[in-house]
Amino acid sequence: MICSLNLYSKTLYKHIIYIGFYNSYEKRVDSMKLIWLIVAVLFGIAEMLTPSLTLIWFSVGAVILIFLSSFIESIFLQILIFAVISIAMLVVATKKIVKKDKGYKSNTNLQAMMSKKGIVTEEISPNNTGLVVVEHETWTAISIDGEKIEKGSTVEVLKIEGVKLVVKKVDATVNVTNQ
Repeated sequence: MICSLNLYSKTLYKHIIYIGFYNSYEKRVDSMKLIWLIVAVLFGIAEMLTPSLTLIWFSVGAVILIFLSSFIESIFLQILIFAVISIAMLVVATKKIVKKDKGYKSNTNLQAMMSKKGIVTEEISPNNTGLVVVEHETWTAISIDGEKIEKGSTVEVLKIEGVKLVVKKVDATVNVTNQ
């Protein structure tokens, strides 16, 4: 009986050590999950305070590490994986955005005026400017070839020089009285 009690106490002691180790491991894993959650929230808040989408990828990387921290014991390895995942997502997202924006050319209000039709409200003479209404806006205009363009003529915007439209006369003419 003494022998079996001694064996029982040694086995019990081993179980207590194992349970203690297991509980400390679980506590460390849970604390790492909490740390990664805090990191994710902090990067998320920082992202909301910045105008660009850069810090969100670090927040996503921290969320991924919440799950991976259960399987990876080394804190150094967790931090390394966090950095690699976050930077990889940032690079991929940036390349996709730059690739998408590469061919994009935004029209400014002036560029949008190109090829629009307008009505001459004040005669355009060979060496003087006149007035043209294009999309309900009055502009100073000159003729591309220096020709005289009468009031009421329809013109097309060819280009913009400074704040003047360079126009050419098109065939249609309308009667302008109250403009």
